[in-house]
Amino acid sequence: MEAIDDLKEKLKTEVEQADWDMLRIHQKNKAVILVSGSLSLLDAAVAVALDRSQFVKVWLDNGELSHPTQEQVDYFEKEPFSKICNFIIVQPYVLVQLLD
Repeated sequence: MEAIDDLKEKLKTEVEQADWDMLRIHQKNKAVILVSGSLSLLDAAVAVALDRSQFVKVWLDNGELSHPTQEQVDYFEKEPFSKICNFIIVQPYVLVQLLD
């Protein structure tokens, strides 16, 4: 458990805010994953980093993790330089959680 806590602390220092313009290239590469507000961005990042596919699958199945829909992308494109999310990179993905 200590290793997970250490990883979570490390990842916490890597969370930043982004606008859509910064995420476009990652979206084109299908690397952007939306993390719902009901799930901790850090918990999702740890699960992805440690390849805990059983958690990731459940979250994908229940919609807590998803790729942006075309409607969401169109909405983000309207104001591409507004900060819209917190994000963290867990190669090869960019996990994003929309700001309220």
